[in-house]
Amino acid sequence: MKKEIDVWLRTSVYPVIGMDAPHNHKEIVSFIKNDVTETAESKEYHDGDFGIAFRRWIETQSDKQP
Repeated sequence: MKKEIDVWLRTSVYPVIGMDAPHNHKEIVSFIKNDVTETAESKEYHDGDFGIAFRRWIETQSDKQP
């Protein structure tokens, strides 16, 4: 699953928002994998689940701001 998430981020997310992979790319991949593993059907996940998990990662980052 990590490889699928890596490819999805590099081809469907980062280019769309006009950026290269950030320095914390591996952290993002791990977060998405863990989130999808906990919330999606184990063998029935799809890139929509990746998108939801990515949104959750973004939300956790905004929670860290002062």
